[in-house]
Amino acid sequence: MSTIPLPDPVAGPTEPDEEQVLRDLYGEPDSGGFFRGEEVS
Repeated sequence: MSTIPLPDPVAGPTEPDEEQVLRDLYGEPDSGGFFRGEEVS
């Protein structure tokens, strides 16, 4: 049976923080906590 290599926990996260990515794309969330971005007409 083959084994799956596990990431080294000391190395830190391998993926960016999802909330930070959403903030970068859409700005701050609204009062309900939703990331909406700018309205497009």
